[in-house]
Amino acid sequence: MEWFNILMARLRALFRRESVLRDIEEELRVHVEMETETNIGRGMPPDEARAAALKSFGALSRKTELGYDIRGGGWLETLWQDLRYGARMLVKNPGFTLVAVITLALGIGANTTIFSVVNAVWLRPLPYPEADRLALVTHRNMKQGANFELTPAGYFDLREQSKTIGQLAAYVSRDFNLTGAGEPERLQGQLVSASLFPLLKVSPLFGRVFTEADDRADAPRAALLSHELWRRRFGAEAGIIGQTIRLDDQSYMVVGVMPPGFNFPNKETELWAPIAFNAEAANARSSFYLSVIARLNPGATLGQAQSELDVIAHNLARAFPQSNTDLAFGVASLSESLVSGFKQALFALLVAVAFVLLIACVNVANLLSARAAAREKELALRAALGAGRWRLIRQLLTEGALLAIAGGALGLLLALWGLEALKLINPETIPRLEEVSLDWRVLVFTSGVSCLTAIIFGLAPALQVSKPDLQHPLKEGGRGFVGARGQRLRGLLVITEMALSLALLIGAGLLIRSFVRLQNVDLGFNPERLLTLRVEMSESKAVDMTRVSSFYQQVIDRAQALPGVEAAGVANAAPIVTPGIRNALVIEGKPDPQVGQPQLANSRVVSPDYFRTLGVPLMSGRLLSAQDNAQAPLVAVINQAMARRYWGEEDPVGKRFKLSSRAPNTPWLTVVGVVGSVRQVGLNSDPFPEFYASFTQAPPRLRPRVLFIRATGDPLSLVAAVKDQVWAVDKDQTIWGMSTMEEIVARWLAPRRFNLLLLGVFAALALALASVGIYGVISYSVSQRTREIGVRLALGAQPRDILKLIVGQGLALTLGGVALGLLASLALTRWLESLLYSVSPTDPLTFAGVALLLTHVALLACYVPARRATKVDPLVTLKHE
Repeated sequence: MEWFNILMARLRALFRRESVLRDIEEELRVHVEMETETNIGRGMPPDEARAAALKSFGALSRKTELGYDIRGGGWLETLWQDLRYGARMLVKNPGFTLVAVITLALGIGANTTIFSVVNAVWLRPLPYPEADRLALVTHRNMKQGANFELTPAGYFDLREQSKTIGQLAAYVSRDFNLTGAGEPERLQGQLVSASLFPLLKVSPLFGRVFTEADDRADAPRAALLSHELWRRRFGAEAGIIGQTIRLDDQSYMVVGVMPPGFNFPNKETELWAPIAFNAEAANARSSFYLSVIARLNPGATLGQAQSELDVIAHNLARAFPQSNTDLAFGVASLSESLVSGFKQALFALLVAVAFVLLIACVNVANLLSARAAAREKELALRAALGAGRWRLIRQLLTEGALLAIAGGALGLLLALWGLEALKLINPETIPRLEEVSLDWRVLVFTSGVSCLTAIIFGLAPALQVSKPDLQHPLKEGGRGFVGARGQRLRGLLVITEMALSLALLIGAGLLIRSFVRLQNVDLGFNPERLLTLRVEMSESKAVDMTRVSSFYQQVIDRAQALPGVEAAGVANAAPIVTPGIRNALVIEGKPDPQVGQPQLANSRVVSPDYFRTLGVPLMSGRLLSAQDNAQAPLVAVINQAMARRYWGEEDPVGKRFKLSSRAPNTPWLTVVGVVGSVRQVGLNSDPFPEFYASFTQAPPRLRPRVLFIRATGDPLSLVAAVKDQVWAVDKDQTIWGMSTMEEIVARWLAPRRFNLLLLGVFAALALALASVGIYGVISYSVSQRTREIGVRLALGAQPRDILKLIVGQGLALTLGGVALGLLASLALTRWLESLLYSVSPTDPLTFAGVALLLTHVALLACYVPARRATKVDPLVTLKHE
């Protein structure tokens, strides 16, 4: 055996540890002979059986299967050797490799998907030059803490007085009826100041943008078209510049077409027109409707701009105490403002996927730990052949890195599918989701996560087995020393993933309870079989209330005469999505409100049949009627919220109030009835004080805009017939926004359903990984304790005793994880408070229910290997041992 003599000579030269070498020499001979006999028993010829035995113990070549180069070599050669050896070891264990790669891919894929969204909506700059200098300017009520739009006067105040702001622009949403060639169409547009496009540093595709001359009240009307509208409606006609189009029955000259993809401030915008303030509108200090953006001067910071705006607000409060007391300005980054409403949910999803990745790492670390314990003989031999501790750690980390690379590659593929799924189920409330892609930031993130996971899940097992015993593992019957040392590590890892899983499950549980309560909330009306259509008269036609009233009354009468229609009515706004117009009130017999603390109520203009059509109940008094016309005294119906706030226990019917105004002859409205409170601003906001006025008594600017149809069957089946009846009254009338009220409610719930879906998927994934993790630990423990179990059974232990022993071990780990997870959840779930409705972030029912669920699932995962342990045959086990 020349190969054996050479090997022993090299060992003596390297170690000079004769006693250890004699033991190793004897153990090598014994194990080679035992492996040879085993191979012969499998039917192999003697020569092949010995060759296979020698190869399995790494003694056939200079670069052995043990992975140690006895003659040494360069670091590149050693690295290549590590990679080859690690790849061979993973290929030889396909089951382990597949489970580890899929586990990591799920964690990395989930993180890559959510980070791609974060990158697009949060980190990626806005598509404008020097976008970091763009800011959103708002008003802020110092007492209420609420942000809202600016007044025209406030906008002009800032233009004149601010030094840190180089440019300021205002805009407000405005829909237009496009008529002329083809079917009438409703377009979503914006009235903008001429400074908007220079501020954004955007040039048209051709033509020009607005000038200051266009932005005067007496200037000819001009319009800018989006690239999409130009192609869709006007066939990409090159000669569109200078042509006139009909918007709201008025002529607008097209002065330019914007470049592809430009649709500021949202993707639905197709048209821009000058805002063109007249003198009265420019001086208004009580109409808060202007969105305002700013471009800071070079070198100016948001902090400096805010300090300057505070001074301006203070000076305005002294100059105009009636309107500007307790009113401040706020300035914030434009990109941050776009995601402010989604930031909390996005952060919760980031935490969730981070937990999923940690759980995946813990699972793979457990797998590696168990596998390393099973390789203790191999590692002992490598140490005996001269491999140092760092050499063993490096080899195990290399294997972990290969797993991480494979998991990262598969995770990237899963992320591509995940992004497509997100775009399909997008509730259309995530800003810039259409821009989500796997760009270089995402690739760098995925690479970094893969490297980090390799270190996280590979380091602990590598340190655990990097100091193997040089004698006991090589002795016949010696077993489990490294495995026994690693048992505490595996138990600690299981406790950790149980705690992480519990925190994630509790977060999902809180969102589920919140969502269920939102679905069951009382809307104040019946949304079933209720159709809504936007039918808005143009400005040029709505010249007087007689014409407006006649148009809508004809539409109502014709709609009610259709087969399948139970009732019809109109209003200036739809519930759930539009709060109505907020007004400051003067209430007869009540003291005037203090400065800065107005008596507020929202208003709606409706037809008499509005309440019957929507199913809003009458609580006292009467509803509006056809007799409440322009010649009759002004009347109003109020909701219960307004009755309670301003009249308390008094009966408000017969009481009077009016809109707060400086005009001396502001008319009084008499309360004729009280109806139930309708949730007008979403499902999670308590009803606000509100009053309803007859559309025949309102001025033209407050004309109805929404037609409601209560159907006896499917409301969508009536759309075509209702449109025909509207066009029978006015053939040029645009009709748009057809939807059922149930769809409107569902769209409002969509973002919460979206958050719940994602967090629920991640929580379910965490639960599955945790179950697999505790199953793996208990299963490995059973395999390591087979001899002990056999001895116990031989000495008279019953199967139920073994079952209790194994399940008890798993229960101890589970309870430790549950206790740690409950403590962590008490702190973490407070971040979800803004996403919850009528549910405490520390809801005891959710905490207890989720803890019981996780415990039961973990016990089930423990029961399977425990049941297998009770079937151990003590005679076979002891004979084998």
